[in-house]
Amino acid sequence: MNLDAKAHHPPESFFRTLDSSVKKNSVFVKKLNVLTEQNRTKLVSDLSSLNLTKYIEEVVHAICSAKLKMQDMNCAIHLCSLLHRRYSDFSPLLLKTLQASLSQFNREDKVSRVRIELRLLGQMLVLGIITDQKEGFSLLHTTLNNIVTNDKDKLEFLPAIVSFVKHCGEDILGVQSAANRQLVQQYNLKLPTIKILPKEKQQIFRDLVKGVYVSRYISSS
Repeated sequence: MNLDAKAHHPPESFFRTLDSSVKKNSVFVKKLNVLTEQNRTKLVSDLSSLNLTKYIEEVVHAICSAKLKMQDMNCAIHLCSLLHRRYSDFSPLLLKTLQASLSQFNREDKVSRVRIELRLLGQMLVLGIITDQKEGFSLLHTTLNNIVTNDKDKLEFLPAIVSFVKHCGEDILGVQSAANRQLVQQYNLKLPTIKILPKEKQQIFRDLVKGVYVSRYISSS
């Protein structure tokens, strides 16, 4: 549904049936700043009833700046999917916000923030929520390359890379997880995959990630 969202965005008449009050929309945006899995049901309910047309930029900023924990990521991804299907400007604004945050890698950045944003970017690409795949994957490549290049001595951002590989590795790197490999071997299964990158592009990302592990080996030897 995310991939063909553009063809199914609601007409303007639909938004006139929703609540456009400044107060309720502002309260919703504030709730996104403390987005958690526990309040997912309420957030989804509010989103469905509100006309957020004039607040999408604030919504994107709130999601990207929320102090998310890893257990809250599925809630954030769910909300992004719903917003993408309803508002045509959500996807480009989300990419623009992530570009501003991730393209200038800084050693002073918090590992936890980079870990969340890297995973968010990866899963938004895999799920088709970021529709400008060229710009999106370019940002992903730049981010990974910056981490490998600038953090190879201390490897402080290794947890961010490990988290990214764990959640996006199969679709972006073409690397099957150990658990899935075991299932395939044990039960002779053929697991479904999302074909979003050709094998040669997957290899480019694999080589970048390998650089992290090579640096880890050198630093520990």
